[in-house]
Amino acid sequence: MKTSTSSKNLKYTTKKNTPKSLDTKYLFPGLKIGVIIPAYNEELNIGKTLEEIPHNLSEKFDVIVVDDGSADKTSEVANQHNITLIKHSQNRGYGAAVTTGLNYCKKDKFDVIVILDADGQHPPRYIKDFIKPIIENNVEFVIGNRFKYYYDMNSFKKLSVKIMTAFYMVFFQRKVMDPTNGYRSLSSKIIENLELESVYSISQEMLFKIIPFYKYKEIPIIVRQRNHGKSFIKMRNYLLKIILLFLKFYIFPKIKKITHKFLSGDFRQRVKKYYLRT
Repeated sequence: MKTSTSSKNLKYTTKKNTPKSLDTKYLFPGLKIGVIIPAYNEELNIGKTLEEIPHNLSEKFDVIVVDDGSADKTSEVANQHNITLIKHSQNRGYGAAVTTGLNYCKKDKFDVIVILDADGQHPPRYIKDFIKPIIENNVEFVIGNRFKYYYDMNSFKKLSVKIMTAFYMVFFQRKVMDPTNGYRSLSSKIIENLELESVYSISQEMLFKIIPFYKYKEIPIIVRQRNHGKSFIKMRNYLLKIILLFLKFYIFPKIKKITHKFLSGDFRQRVKKYYLRT
């Protein structure tokens, strides 16, 4: 196993060179597939998640675990599996971890990328279902929908999700039934063109920048409850971030001429960086 450190304080550990079986019948032969798994203090969950990932997808298949500055043994557990590990020297947020994984896949020119959580809520058996629409139906983006089946969620979270669904319908005329679902896949076309800025609300920034412009699809999935630990996402804070995202990526571009005329470039940048931090 080879380890190196980049100039951006990212520590890379290349995956073990496990030989491919000549008898394996791959579902997507020749397709370069990357699975990104952001992880923060998930030592009790990530091992099980990695064990469940199917290995018959492609001979060009890589699992990229991005350890976002964990204080536990997340990296040690992950390294027991056939993966590529990228470590942040400190905790930078879910969005930063996803962006690190996307940049890695963009650099290595992956054809399809699947993003799923490390905590075990996203069953890896669905990975193939997130890939098929991109390969067979010219879809560029796929997102999971846990509400097609029963999913236990408290009333406030359900209301928040419905508000966000209505938001996308009103402003983008696009229907997304489960906009907070982090289980998703992207085509190489999106990977090449997508520029993300958010540290915390990357899942929604992604929707802002994808669903109005690309063909997408929702697929039903059954999401499991976490076996250990709890989510770091606070819904009230999340909704506030959505409002800031709306201002940052929807309202500001709409009034671009006015802001450029009356506000200096330095002030606009400070507003986006500090006051509209997402």
